[in-house]
Amino acid sequence: ILMDGDGEDRPIEIKELINKISKNPEKSAVAKRIKRSEGQIFQFMYQMHKLITLLFTGKKINFGNYSCLTKKDIKILSDKASLWSSYSGTVKKNLKEFNEIESMRGIRYFGPSKMSLYNLGIHSLSIIAVFKYQVFLRTSIALIALAFLNNFFGIQFVIFQILLITFNLLIFVVSRREDEKALFASHQNMLNKIEIT
Repeated sequence: ILMDGDGEDRPIEIKELINKISKNPEKSAVAKRIKRSEGQIFQFMYQMHKLITLLFTGKKINFGNYSCLTKKDIKILSDKASLWSSYSGTVKKNLKEFNEIESMRGIRYFGPSKMSLYNLGIHSLSIIAVFKYQVFLRTSIALIALAFLNNFFGIQFVIFQILLITFNLLIFVVSRREDEKALFASHQNMLNKIEIT
């Protein structure tokens, strides 16, 4: 079971994850958010993130780290470099099937979240970057379509082409966070942490 320890992943839902995986031991289970507790601005940006992710990757990703994995799926995911950058994107890309439970965001145990809008933006791009080749394909098709439309409407669509190219470059830059060496080094960090405590 993977979960954040700040209270937002409600421990009471562990039982639901285990029940789901007990009924179907071949499939991992993820906690799908059905209700969020953040402000309206954050919720609007989250909906925009989901829409952009769907448009550019063809994937609907509505879950985070909170999940219960099977041994088989752990083996599939454990050596994927993208795991270092985006857990949910890696799960969606590499697991053909998994089950879901409905999950509500809990109340933080202490203090407000320290996640800035900048970091949330990087987090969003990191999820999309797991599918960078799909993004490249989709933006290429869109660029060709926009180039064709330029013949009818003049250069009004050039701004959209520039934005698509910029977005594509940004995705490839963010995808460089996928670091297999750092992923395997983190395993050693965990061992060191255990020895310290």
